[in-house]
Amino acid sequence: MKKGFSILLCLALLVSVAAGSMTAFADEATGTHTVVDHAGNQVEVPDEITRVVIDQIPILSTYMAYFGGQAPYIVGFCGSFKDTISKTVLKDIAPELMETADTVYAQSDLNIEEIIKLKPDVIFYNAGNTAHAEILQASGIPSIGFATVWADTPADPLERYKQWLDLLEDVFGEEGKTDTFVAAGDAIVTEVESRIAEIPEDGRPSALILWKLNDAVPQVSGQGSFGNFWMKHLGVRDMAAETKGFNQVSMEQIFSWDPEILFLDGPGLLQLNTEDVLGNKVEGVDFSLMTAVQTGRVYDTTLGMWNWFTPNPDAPLVLAWLACNTYPEQFADYPLTEVIREYYAAWYGYELSEAELAEMLCY
Repeated sequence: MKKGFSILLCLALLVSVAAGSMTAFADEATGTHTVVDHAGNQVEVPDEITRVVIDQIPILSTYMAYFGGQAPYIVGFCGSFKDTISKTVLKDIAPELMETADTVYAQSDLNIEEIIKLKPDVIFYNAGNTAHAEILQASGIPSIGFATVWADTPADPLERYKQWLDLLEDVFGEEGKTDTFVAAGDAIVTEVESRIAEIPEDGRPSALILWKLNDAVPQVSGQGSFGNFWMKHLGVRDMAAETKGFNQVSMEQIFSWDPEILFLDGPGLLQLNTEDVLGNKVEGVDFSLMTAVQTGRVYDTTLGMWNWFTPNPDAPLVLAWLACNTYPEQFADYPLTEVIREYYAAWYGYELSEAELAEMLCY
């Protein structure tokens, strides 16, 4: 009896060990790790990620840069972003994005049923959108929040895209993957800012970013918003600095500020270009009254990797472009075209055509 019991006990132990080994193998194959997102949430994500849904957060271009010019694993993203992509070079670098299913019909309408059908391993969303966060987290799918504005850290586009890259490294378990890419961008920023530092205060113009224009009602980028940080890096007098956030103002206020330079926001937010403003072709607004228009100092972004004034992996190039237009004499010898061409080739694996460069630089 004891002998039989011993045999049974050994068999039980063997089964237990085997089961434990199988469990260990299963854990290894389908393991997880914990990520702290920009909302401070601890999120358990799979070690192996092959299906990604991106909600409202505009990180598609940064995601592409993370993968060196490709956008793998994305099975769905905010549908309204497709229109933006169609106006940028991103559609040519990562054409797979144009084939991805829409999961959000507009910026505010979350289609959780369609997201669940896509069976994503993870969902990326705007950490500041608490309404979406509740719905996404309730789905049981690991959801990671990425910061935009009004987060614990400043909404500086030159820093925000790097924070997004860091969080992507955490999610995919690839610490240090983008260090070289970030270092290359930082080198561009350092050179540009060192040149700006040498410009005396009386040589620095006033400037304004027109963020949106809907039914002749303008919106500017005030304190704490992306545009305000661009103006700080440029060292110009930001005429919208007396406002806060993305603020609607009157055209009378714009005319009162009368900036020496007017920058126009790009695809996805503002459909105007330099020709529209200089030619006074905007219905309901007489831009010809502005000094910037009279002197021809109106500049728009039309093609970059994403809307250039929001966080994106082109951020170092954006600063160089802004500086070259703001301080043409001091940057007359700056090789902007070559810098942009080499950046795209090295980090996105994409050779820009002459036509694309001309559109990007508006010449």
